[in-house]
Amino acid sequence: MHVKRVELSNFKSFGGATDVPLLQGFTVISGPNGSGKSNILDSLLFCLGLASSRGMRAERLPDLVNQNQAKRRSTVETTVTATFDISDVADKLIADAEDLPTPNDELLNELEISTGIVKAPEADEIEAEAAEAIETAEAAKTAKNIAIEPLPINQNGHQNGQNGNGHKNGHQNNSTATDEWKVTRRLRVTAQGTYTSNYYINDEPCTLNQLHEQLQRFRIYPEGYNVVLQGDVTSIISMNARERREIIDELAGVASFDRKINQAKGKLDVVKDREERFRIVETELTSQLERLDQDRRKAEKYKKIKATLQEQQSWEGVMQWRSHQKQAEQLTHQIAQGHREGEALEQAMTTLSAQIEATAEQLAVLNAQVKALGEEEYLALQAKLATQEAEFRQLTRQQTALADSSRTITTQIADTQAQILTQESELSTLDQQLRTLTEDQLNQLTTARDAAVTQLEAKREETAAIASQSQAWVQQQTDLRRQIEALLSQLEPQRAEQVRLQERLHQIEAQSTSQRQTLVDLRREMGDETASDDADSDNQNADQTGLSSSQAAIQSLAQTVADLEADLQIQTQTLNRLLQEQRDKQRALDKLEAQEQAIKESQGTQATETLKRSQLSGLCGIVAELGRVEPKFQLALEIAAGGRMGFMVVEDDRVASAGIDLLKQRRAGRATFLPLNKIRVPSFKPADKWNRPDGFIDYAVNLIECSSRYADVFAFVFGSTVVFDSLAAARQNMGKYRIVTLEGEILESSGAMTGGSLRQQGRLHFGTVAAGESQEAKGLRDRLTEITAILGRCEQRVNQLTLQAKEQSQTLIEARQNYREQALKNSQAQSQRQALQQRLTQAQAQLDRTDQERLSAQMRLSELEQTLPDQEQTLAQKRQVLENLETSQTHSEWQQAQTAVRSLETQLNE
Repeated sequence: MHVKRVELSNFKSFGGATDVPLLQGFTVISGPNGSGKSNILDSLLFCLGLASSRGMRAERLPDLVNQNQAKRRSTVETTVTATFDISDVADKLIADAEDLPTPNDELLNELEISTGIVKAPEADEIEAEAAEAIETAEAAKTAKNIAIEPLPINQNGHQNGQNGNGHKNGHQNNSTATDEWKVTRRLRVTAQGTYTSNYYINDEPCTLNQLHEQLQRFRIYPEGYNVVLQGDVTSIISMNARERREIIDELAGVASFDRKINQAKGKLDVVKDREERFRIVETELTSQLERLDQDRRKAEKYKKIKATLQEQQSWEGVMQWRSHQKQAEQLTHQIAQGHREGEALEQAMTTLSAQIEATAEQLAVLNAQVKALGEEEYLALQAKLATQEAEFRQLTRQQTALADSSRTITTQIADTQAQILTQESELSTLDQQLRTLTEDQLNQLTTARDAAVTQLEAKREETAAIASQSQAWVQQQTDLRRQIEALLSQLEPQRAEQVRLQERLHQIEAQSTSQRQTLVDLRREMGDETASDDADSDNQNADQTGLSSSQAAIQSLAQTVADLEADLQIQTQTLNRLLQEQRDKQRALDKLEAQEQAIKESQGTQATETLKRSQLSGLCGIVAELGRVEPKFQLALEIAAGGRMGFMVVEDDRVASAGIDLLKQRRAGRATFLPLNKIRVPSFKPADKWNRPDGFIDYAVNLIECSSRYADVFAFVFGSTVVFDSLAAARQNMGKYRIVTLEGEILESSGAMTGGSLRQQGRLHFGTVAAGESQEAKGLRDRLTEITAILGRCEQRVNQLTLQAKEQSQTLIEARQNYREQALKNSQAQSQRQALQQRLTQAQAQLDRTDQERLSAQMRLSELEQTLPDQEQTLAQKRQVLENLETSQTHSEWQQAQTAVRSLETQLNE
């Protein structure tokens, strides 16, 4: 078996369709580096699914598609087909390949397992199957190892037999078998980056697992060495004997048996785990069965108790029926009373509504009069209006209270009617149950009553016999009991009365103390009110005068508030205008700063600042920092140096390498380094001074002032650049030198000319480290600073005016409120004095009644304390005599007989 040909379509470097034939023996494909020789091996790995995308030198599977095709169309696909010549393969291997399950069969099997159709085997059956599989695999492995013979190794590093698949085939192919076996893989990639990958065997779809199973029958494994890549031969030579033995096992097919043995052992471990879990479940079920048996016995006991409870509940229902009858009569009476109260409330509500309507009409008339009258009449009516508003609110509250009360009574009536209906249904049910119980149990109760009467008569005769024997003793005991009961009937009420009087006396004393304190407080308050009345009478005339002054103050406050609001509006408009200007200026400044930042990045100054902050040893500084120049030559030399002014000068190339690594780590941009130990000065022959043309000032490198150790640096920066005084003089010598004029024009030796207007900001200058800021940016910053200061003062003024307007408005509202409330103050004070006098009179009368009650309680308590000790002594003597009588034998027998008689009487009554 060998690969006959490989067909590639849009795979990696192969655009379009390419057919690569591979003959028996050796097929050599040669070509220069990058021509795609290794891509043929990658296509075999891709088609057979023997490697991942990284194994085929790609990040993702879509990277395997030819990039030229990917750019032309939205959806592209790559297809690789490998055709094998299997004319020398055993018929059994081909028959096994045909018996492989199709994807539809696997889908049905998975569906059956997921829906529970396949029944899980018992633990014993799984364990037996696993042990049998282990034995079979070990036997096959032993037989396979015995059958292996030494095979020659070809140049590809594989062991091949006569037919190239690792074993000898000693028979001819069947006439019905095909001579070719074809494997195809198609990868489709959409424009969104998603992709689908499909495998085909002889143009029939299959899965990757099915393909690998068939390849294993042909001794082709993903872990094997059927495809020898770069470095595989070297690794085989350098590996140890054990690793080389694993390769031989893979080629001989023995490793598959080892994998099956491991799988069988794994299944056996799973079965043992399941068996252990089943034992635990069995133990738990046994203990649960015992608990359920106990629960069963409890349930039977509960059933018996429940039957008894239902019988008792039936009798309880009869008692509830009687109680409900009484409640129904009471509810009927309450409903009638509620109807009467509801009618009265409706009448009161109607009266109040009429009063409210009349008051509202009167209020509308008064409002019209207020509008027609002047300011003085308006103030007089406003006081009257405040009084009527208070009365209106009180009437409104009364109306609301009456409406709420009416709704509450209506709700109570509805609830009561619903309760009556419910109780009537319960009464009918209980009546039915009572008739049923009466009919069923009447006979039983009658029989039990007759038996109880018979027993009772017998016990009474026995008791009479015992009593006749001890008539005198019984008579004496009876007399003592009657005397004791008579004493107790007199003594117990007196004791209870004594305790009640003591408790009542404590309550009266506490109540008296509280009432006296209340009376003192009322008198003190009454005295303060009297003093206040005298003061009010003196201040009444002053109040009248204050009303007129309040009116003038109100008018003044209203004018002040209007002025403040006008000033506040002007300041707010100014503030908004300044804020808009500040936003515009800040936006322009941000734009300029962004432009300057971009210029810095292009010049490398940002990377230079990062290097300086890192404190890397060996940094000398940038070119602009290391030289000085006269002001008249500064522009010319800066233009001539250009971007080289931002180059970083370092001690040696080691420092430059460390700086580049630092910029990579911090992602701070790029920079050019000039190591002093490696810098080379460009050679040129300077013109003689006597032979210099007109306008020739000097070479640029001679006009710079720097340390001698940096002379090579500036020679590298300026080279053979010549400084001329004007553009006209420079043009006369154009092409002979690289020329820069004092105004900044550059004339290259090639003939190129550069010049024009020059922006001042964002450029490096000799003797400085950072680029200067433009005049426009400085002007914007100054204006922003000025606007910020003005905004601060303006905001402070606005806040001040807002606070003043708020305070004045609040003062105006309070003044008007005080004016309206002043008229009500005198009438309210008079009402308070009358109410306080009435409370004082009531408190004094209540205190007198409390003192009288306390004296009566003390007298009765003294009488009880004198009579109770004698009565208690007499009661103790009689109880002692009765106790002596009851200790005799006759008393014991008579008492037992009496107990039996009472017990029978109780049963008969029940």
